[in-house]
This record gives sequence, structure tokens and C-alpha cells, in this order.
Amino acid sequence: MAAAVSPVDPQFPFADGHFPLSSTFLAYNRGYNVGVGGAVVRNGKLLMVRRASSYGRGNWQIPGGFIERDETLEQAVVREVEEEAGVKSSVRGVLGLRSRTDDYNSTYIVFLLDYESGEPTPDGVETDRARWIGLGDLAGLDKLPPINARVAQLALATDPPVLLPAEMRGPDGTPYQLFAGLD
Repeated sequence: MAAAVSPVDPQFPFADGHFPLSSTFLAYNRGYNVGVGGAVVRNGKLLMVRRASSYGRGNWQIPGGFIERDETLEQAVVREVEEEAGVKSSVRGVLGLRSRTDDYNSTYIVFLLDYESGEPTPDGVETDRARWIGLGDLAGLDKLPPINARVAQLALATDPPVLLPAEMRGPDGTPYQLFAGLD
């Protein structure tokens, strides 16, 4: 009898025979993945980037990406915003959640972030433009996926509804964040 292959060991292929794109991503392309997006608002405008990478090239969207190993959701979204757009931010709460099941079975968590510092600067790899965009500017964007139009409407609302973070501890004392209740 052959030894079982661990589905989480990056040196072995997945059940369908392909290898992971990068062993640093948490569960990326293992049949299910988790991504994050950061809606940063400053002076009534939303930080948006234009995709330069092959998937979604030309789309205007909020900065975001996948969670890396040993990284929380909150750390991932703050990192992605800074990497893709050059803006430092902090988590206010969860603005929304997208769940889908298809060839890319995934969950995407949209965070509302508070602006801290920096000016929009594309990274030149994943993004080729980064700027603050108001609600009135959305119609003028060439390629705006529906999810990002809805995120802009929610994030730029006078009092956006968010699930708030609360630090909790598990039975063994391990800390975690619970996002619950509405702001």
C-alpha cells in the first residue's frame, strides 16, 4: 500500500496533479482559497488600483490579495494595501463578504480600513495605477467590476455598516479576532 500524500505539503501535487503557485500562500489553489480586499477612505474618496497583472488586467478595484502563511486576515489586508498602493492603513471592520463556488471556489473578505499615511503609488507589477476616487468618478472608469462598484457605494456611505473586531481568547489562551455586531 502506498503512503498517503499530505494535501498541505507544498512539495507534492494536488489531487488533480498540479503544483501550488507559491508555497507561501495559505491554501491557494488547493480547491479553496481566502482573499482580502481593503476599502480605504480618505476625504470622501476611495483608494482604488488598476490591475496590471494578467488576471483582471485593466480592472479598477480596491487593493487586495491572498493571505500568507502565519498571517491574520487583518495583517494580510493592511499588507496588500501598502504593497499594491503605497498607503498605510488600519482595520476598522468587515464591510462585506463574497463567497462563490465555481472553478475558483473562494471567499473574499472586504475590510473597511482607516487611512494612516502615504499617497497612492502603484507597485508597477500587480498594479499600474493607484488613486483616490469619488462616487461621481466611478462612471468614468473603463473597467469596474460590479463588486467594486458596490464596495465603493458601501465604503463611501455616510455611516458605513461594518462588523467590528473584538479581541478574544480561545480555551487554550490563543488570541483571535471576532468580527460581530454592526457599527
